[in-house]
Amino acid sequence: MTTRNRMPSLTVGEDAFERGLLHGKVYAADVQANLETYLSRFEASGLARGAALDEARNWLRAMERQNAEYVEEMRGIAAGSGQGEDAIALLNARYEIAFLLYGKDARSKDQAAGEASGCTTFGILSERSANGHHWLGQNWDWLEGVHRRTLVLRIRRKSRPSLVCLTEAGIVGGKMGVNECGIGLVENGLASSHDSRNPYQKPFHMRCREVLDADRYDDALRPVVETRRTCSGNFVVGAAGGEIIDLETSPDHVTYLYPTDGIVTHSNHFIGAGHGESQMEKVGPHTLFRAARMRRLLERGGNAIDMAVMTAAMSDHFGHPNALCRHPDPRQAAARRTMTAGAVLIDLEERLMHVADGPPCEHAFVAYPLNGD
Repeated sequence: MTTRNRMPSLTVGEDAFERGLLHGKVYAADVQANLETYLSRFEASGLARGAALDEARNWLRAMERQNAEYVEEMRGIAAGSGQGEDAIALLNARYEIAFLLYGKDARSKDQAAGEASGCTTFGILSERSANGHHWLGQNWDWLEGVHRRTLVLRIRRKSRPSLVCLTEAGIVGGKMGVNECGIGLVENGLASSHDSRNPYQKPFHMRCREVLDADRYDDALRPVVETRRTCSGNFVVGAAGGEIIDLETSPDHVTYLYPTDGIVTHSNHFIGAGHGESQMEKVGPHTLFRAARMRRLLERGGNAIDMAVMTAAMSDHFGHPNALCRHPDPRQAAARRTMTAGAVLIDLEERLMHVADGPPCEHAFVAYPLNGD
């Protein structure tokens, strides 16, 4: 394994606007680059730049009603980075915009043009881990253009739990992480034929932050289940001490998946029924083997699964380039090209997130403690 530069980190405080302002100032160039990456990607699926920003304004109005503190942090990012609020809204609603386009690609005749990215997640209960702790893990497979435009964000505050998370420059943050109460999150993209039937519901990234804002496990589940959704998504929510639940969501339905023999894994297609027609496997059929393969590779660790076992599983190249450890596919257009843009391993009892700044076969995991610098 070749050790590369670690993912940069930023520590921010109590005030939402000031958090965003510092984020925007420090990562202004990366915010601009991510905006260009997404505008190009949307354009590749037929959504013109002006139309994408118009859609972002619609999302901004909806988000203002849904979580004022989240929007205040977005406004700080806009001010710090010199971008318009609509541009930052586009980044923070990029999940909904992107996955509605993935569904469109799946329904099109030219499905090869819609090759989708895909994450693989897992949770391990204490009885299967070497150190007796609960673990969450994720290979975050996403657009190649976002690689190296990410950061580890620490939020230290008293009004809500402090947390450490991975995010993209320009997005408020909390996509994968753990808070001081030992509540952690990893997640997957899903797409259903029912997507878009509930327009402008609370967006995916806002729900992720609200999970990590919770100080009790039942409250961490509320942002996922208590309101309808515009797009489908999968949330693996764990808590030290110990529980892990995988929640598959579509606009009007939730399926609850629990660990079997202490392990739960997920990729980018629905396991449960009642969600409409699953879409992602039509444009990314590799989802059909990734979760099962991750489980089998983890099971090699028996009842002593440690970081070495997890790292080896996450570095697996069966099906290359569309493997558990994903690498850019040169057959894809540049705007659509995806890779493992980052990987995380989270020890919930330790409140510790290990992050690889790219494919884990090439990038070493670096520890980011909740209270570190």
